[in-house]
Amino acid sequence: MANYIDSEAFLAEQRNLYCENCARRKGMKNGKMRFVYEIGDAPCRACGIGDVLDDVENFPAADVRPVVRGQWVDEPIKGIRYHCSVCQGRFDYTWHFCPNCGADMREES
Repeated sequence: MANYIDSEAFLAEQRNLYCENCARRKGMKNGKMRFVYEIGDAPCRACGIGDVLDDVENFPAADVRPVVRGQWVDEPIKGIRYHCSVCQGRFDYTWHFCPNCGADMREES
């Protein structure tokens, strides 16, 4: 199963770890001003992390949505046996997913 991340949080953490205290980014190397960039401006090439950050920023986002979990409620109502706890859709049978709203009805593992 794929593992999805928040790319903005990842980029902020990496910039905090690698860029915030970088002497080259702040402009001092051997007493001379170099690589004077603000984070997020022109890419800093003081180290390889700039390429990684560019790759993450330019990588296409996955089409994902949050998992909605529900459960089947067993209540006989007018001949209908089950209803979805999320959308209240009523059905004679149960499935792993609600056919009405798509809620995951499998027990969490």
